[in-house]
Amino acid sequence: MLDISKREKNILTAGIVFLVVFFGYRLGIAPVFEKRQILERSVTEKQASLTLMNTQLERILSLNRQSDFQTRALMQRPADFSLFSFIDSQAQQSGVKENVDYMKPFTRKDETSSYQVATVKISLKEVNLKALVDFLDRIESSKNAVIITSLSLAKAGKQKNKLDAVLETETLMPGSKA
Repeated sequence: MLDISKREKNILTAGIVFLVVFFGYRLGIAPVFEKRQILERSVTEKQASLTLMNTQLERILSLNRQSDFQTRALMQRPADFSLFSFIDSQAQQSGVKENVDYMKPFTRKDETSSYQVATVKISLKEVNLKALVDFLDRIESSKNAVIITSLSLAKAGKQKNKLDAVLETETLMPGSKA
């Protein structure tokens, strides 16, 4: 064997211990910690994905419930239902019929279903605020699945409670009826 001093043996031993610890850490311990970090990151991402999926599921279920409600409303509606005549009768009952400037009906095909979308655009001139609110409430609260998709209001004349209003109502109609 080599003839080395005690000091050189200690340095050599320290070097070997350092190399064993260094390579042991690099080859044994460090990969475990890296793998653990990767797994923790993966678990966090999967939890975020699961939360997002649950949120989307709730949204889909809510839309299905809403769709079921609309389908029931459409089925319970009279077969001869017409959006134009419905709006006309609501205007008569709420007292805004004499303020109607024009009513324009039109339909378009709904891209996502077999229904058509019936729309009526109504312009009201110098309508009383209370009568307008009653008219809007009658439309929205009816069980005929009619919604107001847009509403534009402007002050009319010099009176405080008179307005000009333009609103658009919409409902689904089966097949080619409108």
